[in-house]
Amino acid sequence: MRRLVLTLAALALSGAAVPALAQQPPAVDPAAMAALDDMGAYLRTLKSFQVDVATTDEDVLDDGQKIQSSGTTSILARMPDGLRAETSDDRHERMYLYDGKSFTLFAKRLNYYATVPAPPTIGKLAQTLDENYDVSVPIVDLFRWGTPDWRMEGITGAMDVGPSVVGGTTCEQYAFRRDDIDWQIWIQKGDYPLPRRLVITTKTDEARPQHTAEYSWNLAPSFNDAAFIFDPPADAGQVVLAGAAAAATK
Repeated sequence: MRRLVLTLAALALSGAAVPALAQQPPAVDPAAMAALDDMGAYLRTLKSFQVDVATTDEDVLDDGQKIQSSGTTSILARMPDGLRAETSDDRHERMYLYDGKSFTLFAKRLNYYATVPAPPTIGKLAQTLDENYDVSVPIVDLFRWGTPDWRMEGITGAMDVGPSVVGGTTCEQYAFRRDDIDWQIWIQKGDYPLPRRLVITTKTDEARPQHTAEYSWNLAPSFNDAAFIFDPPADAGQVVLAGAAAAATK
């Protein structure tokens, strides 16, 4: 290391260019941040889309052992006021339907559903469900990236990892850091900068559990208005969707 330092000093004194090795890359690469902006801006241009998402989550037991669980989510969206989402994993099977006027949550395995009045946009729906009912819209980031509701504050590291391939699609891989999480995203290269894979690592747990999501996109789905309207099965029971305060006391 001493030889390297002396050599770099000699180059500087001589007026010669200092090798790139001496230059530390910025902790937050502006190009990586710009890629997030471009992806979000592109998502906000989509008038309708269908996306299938395969997820893997890690739960950490008290002794530190990790247990993985897998799930699938299928989303059909008509911006700004139509949403159909179906989720399935080993424990739950849910359907979320929103037509711009009402929202229905249907628990398929239990055969119960609840319907509540809804605001006029998917973005406001996500906020209302979170604040009033402690319910999250599946893969909600797809509707927040590129909007004023999505904030990039708190990012302490951002880097362009390089080219990668996800499901046969050429992408650019980026890595980001915050105090509580590390996360990586693979963004499709070219004219359609879609997210193709997301990996989130929780740093507040020493076991560092991960959440992984892989996206398959259809930007020209075929549907009609009925796709967003709930038609309950004849034997389904209707219940009241509990408010967030009531749910917290249970």
